[in-house]
Amino acid sequence: MNSHFRLRIGMLLPLAVGLGFLITGLLGHLGPAWGYGFFLAAVSFFLAGSIVFSVYVFSKSFSSERLKSTWSRLLGFGVWSYVWSVAALSGYFIRETIEGRMETEWVLFGPVALTAIVTVEWGLYKILVVKNLPTWNRFGYLVTRDSIDPATMRRTLVDDVIIHRSLWSVSGFRWLRHTLIYWGFVMMFGLEILAVMLREAWPAFGGEDIWEITTHPLRLAFDLGYDLTGSMVLIGCLMALVWRVIVNKKPERKFADTVTVVFLLFVVVSGFILEAQRLAGLPPDPLYWMSFLGYALSFVLTGNELSGISYSALWYIHVFGSCAFIAYVPARRLVHSCATPIGRLMNSQTKLIAKKREANIVGLMGGHVND
Repeated sequence: MNSHFRLRIGMLLPLAVGLGFLITGLLGHLGPAWGYGFFLAAVSFFLAGSIVFSVYVFSKSFSSERLKSTWSRLLGFGVWSYVWSVAALSGYFIRETIEGRMETEWVLFGPVALTAIVTVEWGLYKILVVKNLPTWNRFGYLVTRDSIDPATMRRTLVDDVIIHRSLWSVSGFRWLRHTLIYWGFVMMFGLEILAVMLREAWPAFGGEDIWEITTHPLRLAFDLGYDLTGSMVLIGCLMALVWRVIVNKKPERKFADTVTVVFLLFVVVSGFILEAQRLAGLPPDPLYWMSFLGYALSFVLTGNELSGISYSALWYIHVFGSCAFIAYVPARRLVHSCATPIGRLMNSQTKLIAKKREANIVGLMGGHVND
């Protein structure tokens, strides 16, 4: 029995468990807490796996084999917890829809959001995994802990992945707009993961629905975070448009990322307009200045033509636009935000590159290297 066949057999039980959660939810015997519980477990496993993998790559501490084994197990638990989360929530929400207990916008949002998530996950898998699989199959055996220089890895992580020092050396303007978009989007995504847990999961576990209390300190903290990260992306996109259309005169680069930037700008601006519309419908309160941009915009929208557009219509525009943008990520150069950091880290390993070059030479010479 080959390893590929054993892998397929080993997947049958977790898949059967996921199918069981889906059917149980469809039958109305599974609450949303199950799905959100698995989602929380998946996030925890992925975070723990990232920590273990970081210890493996960025240090020489602990046993290499034990770290690899722990990391692979955590990754597996994370993947299956995520699959079970999707299965359990799908069964529950389909049942709620059949019973007529779901509002129309959520009935439409579920399939659209799931399609967007599956599209981006499949796209990233094809680009980051499938595309690089032949190279890994050929040279993966060279990637050992002994071939990794942790000090260089740490330095590259800080210089090229976190603060983008190489961009600063080229242009301060390009560094600023890239940093604003990159880190603004990353932090906004992290906020949204936390918001899902607070807005959806916490009430499902029996906690207070804090999201509906518009002056609750936690809700206000999220509002501030959304406005700060949204402002970063907004400023970065405007700078990118200036760079593409005015500053950068080269024809082959002028409109290289304009579609992507305009798409992202649309998502952010529609989000601020949606927030302003929500705040415009509430009694004035100084605490709402935590949403500093949205609250300021709410005064502009009052009496404006946009104020005649329903909150529901704006919600559809923003949410479905956001889902379309998520699905769009693998199709354009946005994917380089995921691939480039990995490439930078690998290219910093001169010892590993030398081994790869030597393996190439050996392969070309039929397995023999002349002295």
